[in-house]
Amino acid sequence: PLRCTGDALRAFHTAIRSSPVNTKNQAMKEQAQGTMLKVLMSFKSSEIEQAVNSLDRNGVDLLMKYIYKGFEKPTENSSAILLQWHEKVRVWCSLGSATLRRVLASALV
Repeated sequence: PLRCTGDALRAFHTAIRSSPVNTKNQAMKEQAQGTMLKVLMSFKSSEIEQAVNSLDRNGVDLLMKYIYKGFEKPTENSSAILLQWHEKVRVWCSLGSATLRRVLASALV
């Protein structure tokens, strides 16, 4: 498990950077989703805001996509943790931001 904040943050950035966004390979996408979910679940509540704030807009957009994908296939306690992430992203974006609209629009494609 990723016990140290620095380890979790490094794993988080690695998972974001290595995300297979342009692939059609469903198995690869599912593997990346599983990895990201494990990383997100490794954070303490008090560390989530720092992780979200370390991303640029594209990173936050991608994170939000992973959060919504996680809601589609919940595991034990994942929804509660993903809701915490969602709230921090929502605050980061501020109400009315285009991030949520971009994520939802791309999910429909």
